[in-house]
Amino acid sequence: MKLLSKSLRGYLVYSIIVLLISIPAFYYQINAIVAEDVDEDLMARRDSMIPKMENAIANNSLEMLLAFEQDFHLESVLSLQRDTLYTIMEYNDVSKENTPHRIMESSVMINGKPYRLKLKNSLLDNDNIIASIVLVQSVLMVIIIAGILIITHYMSKRVWRPFYATLRKLREYKIETEKSIEIEKTDVDEFSDLNQTINNLTDRSHRVYLSQKEFTENASHEMQTPLAVFHSKVELLMQTSPLTNEQAELITALSQAAQRMKRLNKMLLLLAKIENNQFTEIEIINIDLTLQKIVKQYGNALSQKNISLHTRILSDNSIEANQILIDILMGNLLSNAIRHNMTGGEINIIIDNSGFVITNTGRVAALDASRLFQRFQKQSTDLNSLGLGLEMTKRICNLYNAKIHYSFDDGKHSFRVNFKDF
Repeated sequence: MKLLSKSLRGYLVYSIIVLLISIPAFYYQINAIVAEDVDEDLMARRDSMIPKMENAIANNSLEMLLAFEQDFHLESVLSLQRDTLYTIMEYNDVSKENTPHRIMESSVMINGKPYRLKLKNSLLDNDNIIASIVLVQSVLMVIIIAGILIITHYMSKRVWRPFYATLRKLREYKIETEKSIEIEKTDVDEFSDLNQTINNLTDRSHRVYLSQKEFTENASHEMQTPLAVFHSKVELLMQTSPLTNEQAELITALSQAAQRMKRLNKMLLLLAKIENNQFTEIEIINIDLTLQKIVKQYGNALSQKNISLHTRILSDNSIEANQILIDILMGNLLSNAIRHNMTGGEINIIIDNSGFVITNTGRVAALDASRLFQRFQKQSTDLNSLGLGLEMTKRICNLYNAKIHYSFDDGKHSFRVNFKDF
């Protein structure tokens, strides 16, 4: 959820709560005010009726008074009782519906005798007025709250526009080609400070990137030269004669160590380049054609161990990536499948619409998946293994948001690479 939507959602929830509370509260408040006004009117009517009732009783004309006065009833009682006010619903013959009425029952003394006076007043007109007032007030409140939300949304979009512009620039920023980000100026102090901080950060990041790139290039050159000299000297030493068996074994060990140091140097420098994202050339790569090319490169290794390789293509699949890195990724997985396979073993490759799977026979126990992709972690006794291949494969997958998964089933090891997020 976007920040703007999240903030507006809070306003919207608050507005709904205010409406749900204020409209009923307003209705009951208006209703109470009207009821109080009607009660006062009934009391005033009672006070004005007492002299009329005294005269009517004195002149024996009470029945005539009752006939002329509507919603009026008087009866004799033995003692005075407490006054009561209440509301009832009565059927109205004119409107053909039940209508509310306010009733007041009051005890009065007329000519020294106690009477119970009952007065009634219709609330139909008052209820209509209350309903109209509440409806108008509710509509006004809805309009005001909607207007506040619309204005807040519009103002928030204007206020947050520099932030989203900066965010868009950050998404488009490439550290290998751009020194800093060109960010538009803003009159909001917080965003201005943020933009300045981002500019400083991108400048430092670009300088660090250039420094790391220069170090990698220099290290690659400076380390390879003495290693090449060392290896050539060992080869010359092997050609000297006479050599004893002990000397030959020592020289062979030196040669193997030199080869291992050369490969280790190459792998570490390659890892550094991958981590620094120095492989920036992107092209459309066909997985099927690339795997066929890698398989041909390892044809001799397959023949030496008499390994049968089967490829099944379920769907044609292409990705956008660096060709060198994809070659390294597929080469490392196929090389491991060959190196850790048994003589006369089997390798199966399946290509589908999301990636590919390489399955091979080998050791009868599953590998430790928690340590499989860690640097210098080897789970075999092969001296030619540096423990960097799978770690490099994992880094390449991470670079392109791909997923690599290891599984062991029915005595076979499988590595699946999923390119669906490319």
